[in-house]
Amino acid sequence: MSEEDANQVVQEPDPVGGRAARSSPASPSRRYPYLGHVEHEGGRAVAKAPTRRRFLRITAAGLGLTAWKALGLGQIEGLAAAVPDRLTRAREILKTMILEHARAKDNPWLMIHGIRAMGKGFSVGGGSAVDYLCSYYLREKSVNGKAYLYMPIDDEGHTNAFLSEAALDAGVTPDHPFRWKGRRYTIGDVVAGAKAMFAFDPASLDRNDLAWSLIAFAHTTAPEHDRWVNAYGKPIRFSEVVEFGMATLEEATKLLRAAMRRGTTTPETDAIHDFACAGTHLIYGLATCLRFGYRERALRERMKLQFDLLVWRLEADSRLIDRYYQEVARQYPEDLTRIYRWDAKLKFLGHSFEVINGARLFRLFHRTPAQEEAIRRAQGELVDVIEAIGREGVGKPVGDRKLFNLVLGDACHAYHGLTIIPG
Repeated sequence: MSEEDANQVVQEPDPVGGRAARSSPASPSRRYPYLGHVEHEGGRAVAKAPTRRRFLRITAAGLGLTAWKALGLGQIEGLAAAVPDRLTRAREILKTMILEHARAKDNPWLMIHGIRAMGKGFSVGGGSAVDYLCSYYLREKSVNGKAYLYMPIDDEGHTNAFLSEAALDAGVTPDHPFRWKGRRYTIGDVVAGAKAMFAFDPASLDRNDLAWSLIAFAHTTAPEHDRWVNAYGKPIRFSEVVEFGMATLEEATKLLRAAMRRGTTTPETDAIHDFACAGTHLIYGLATCLRFGYRERALRERMKLQFDLLVWRLEADSRLIDRYYQEVARQYPEDLTRIYRWDAKLKFLGHSFEVINGARLFRLFHRTPAQEEAIRRAQGELVDVIEAIGREGVGKPVGDRKLFNLVLGDACHAYHGLTIIPG
């Protein structure tokens, strides 16, 4: 255990239930140009408005980039300097960060993101990270007399995030075995629990928590067999859940779609910016449903409009981020403003490339020459941001790990987005 890890004072979890008290891992900020922080309230990640006092406290605690260099990550840029291709070089910078810091056994949220980046072969302590998460972090819940395995939301950040991003979408099959409390289970058992405990009430469902269930259930539920009865005795038809997600995305982007039609160059905000990572998870979830054959109510055509919008947003949202940080730059320390701005770009562009390159890999949408050029420019901007982080060095904060977790989590998504398509 390094000196920095020792400062966290986190004990090894007990494999048969219970673990040492620890701080909940930070979840991604709900609004990507947001210069605040995330806290957990009632099991949900909630963005908190920043205050000047908090900002100054963070700086005093050592979160300026000078303190962040203590870990020696200033050498990352040098490690990749011999690589002539800038994209390959950017991937190496991210990979170095991830392999060094996402293997935190006390932080399941980071481990999930490490698997998201590196795939199902990602390891901790010489063993499978997937198996470690299953054995140490899954819990059991009884509903109407039957027990189900699940990952607590304080550990995964969003409902079914582990199952979707670290298991099924990473290529882990439902028949993959693991041991929990000495008994043999499979990922399929976790899927069965997720379906059993999924409740669909459009009036009360947390729309910002839906994306990961869309991914998990799309992987495991054929469109022609999309009905089940949950543990509470309520019938579920997954096609209706998909439509609810699609309608949610359309409602949350109506102002941006109007701006795109007008051809405006003025940065605009919309309800989608209040969703996790500016709504890119919801877009990815619905694209996954499309990939696995869901087509009802013209889903392909409606998602093509959202794909077009996301490509348009690559530049529009980037301008929005720049405008925001130009405004706050006068109020806060320059070095801290800079890392938040970099992370905002890393977050939005990295998550967007998961959608864009995933769509290319599975041939979901046709791209015009103009869109290809917009994507090329955005990739160049993402590479610029990654190189900037590599030059500065981003290490563990001295007093507060939340910002570090955000940067590392976003680095994992960016790496995944830039490596979905080999080459």
